Amino acid sequence: MRSRIRRLVIAYLVVLTAANLYVYNYAAISALFHPASAIRLNLYGDPQIEGDAKISREPTIGRYDLLFNDYYLNHIYKSTIAAFRPHYVVTMGDIFSCQWISRDEYYRRIHRFKWISHQIDSKNGSLSGNHIYYHIAGNHDIGYGEETEPYHINRYTNNFGPLSRKWLARIDGSIHRFAILNAMNLDKTRNIQYRQQAWQFVQQLVAERQERPDIPLILFSHIPLHKPAGACVASPSIRYQNDFVEYQDYLSPTTSAYLLHCLAPTFVLSGHDHNGCQAAHSVKTGVSQAIPLGAAGKSLRSASDLCSLTFEELDEFQTEIEEFAHQTVTPASGFDSAGTNAWDTLEVTVRSAMGEFDGAAGIFDIHKSGHYHPSSPQRYARALGRNVLASADGYEYRYREVMLGNHLAIRVLLITDIVSCFVVPAIILLLL
Repeated sequence: MRSRIRRLVIAYLVVLTAANLYVYNYAAISALFHPASAIRLNLYGDPQIEGDAKISREPTIGRYDLLFNDYYLNHIYKSTIAAFRPHYVVTMGDIFSCQWISRDEYYRRIHRFKWISHQIDSKNGSLSGNHIYYHIAGNHDIGYGEETEPYHINRYTNNFGPLSRKWLARIDGSIHRFAILNAMNLDKTRNIQYRQQAWQFVQQLVAERQERPDIPLILFSHIPLHKPAGACVASPSIRYQNDFVEYQDYLSPTTSAYLLHCLAPTFVLSGHDHNGCQAAHSVKTGVSQAIPLGAAGKSLRSASDLCSLTFEELDEFQTEIEEFAHQTVTPASGFDSAGTNAWDTLEVTVRSAMGEFDGAAGIFDIHKSGHYHPSSPQRYARALGRNVLASADGYEYRYREVMLGNHLAIRVLLITDIVSCFVVPAIILLLL
């Protein structure tokens, strides 16, 4: 009897050890089979770190949840950064669960987030790695257009950098342009200065794209581009209060059409929709019959007509621009392993890093294609599960979703580990 129990205990410990090794080394195991690339970005969607409000609601459970979530998110960031060695680490917005928190609580969460995301700050000391961190402002960081306040904007930019920013990266002797948009203020915003700043940045990008259309653009936006119902889990819903955006799942059709036509990004990487999504956008350069714009003598016939409009005119002629978009922008659709050549822009919405969404991290790679020939198809994309493989104009793009496990499964494993630390030694003592 004792020998049988001993064998069961040994088998149990072997299985438990194997489970722990697999879970805690899953990112490293995944990276073993991941090809090298010239540029790599690790993307983390909507961590939404909670704090004092949760403790007020649930004093004991709330403290445990915050502690568990901090360590779990830290494991996601730290293990995937160590395993995949990215050049850039981008948090896709909604760093915190709410922008309406006190100054003291805000800075407590900043220190927690810096530790979670494996960054340097005054409490964390020096951390290794050559990667660069970028952060995108989400609705839980600065609010939607109706609720954007200078106080929230200022404390965000003081700690995480500009709302809009861009940089260039050299890839195998060529250049890619990367740009982060302040998507929270592109549509109707109560505080007009923030919308003006957001659109000034977009129009500056448009001018650069017109000057150098040969440089591919990778665009980041917390809020995804407009899509029809059914393309993703989220729906094309926008609510207004006092004519300003109170809530939106996607950017408006007019803003989305402007970005697709005038920026022509190769890839758009977005957050906001916690479930994640992949979609292909296709655009035509113009319409057969010009669409008049009021009595001002302007009309819409081509993309250049659209790109010459100001954001005030986008609002004023919203109906006409939506008609232009209807005729020139093919409704976004998903794609599968069969692949598609019918796309101008691919969009990946990064799944949330939160435990209930399986602790996801997105790995985005770019490198020069070794099989490119001018006579071959210029663009191709296919989806393999939740992963994307695409080629465009001599470059290959890979997006891979690495999911480190649902938080409930991780909690069960953790509790099993703790219980085993007490129960297994007791059983061994009884067997002696």
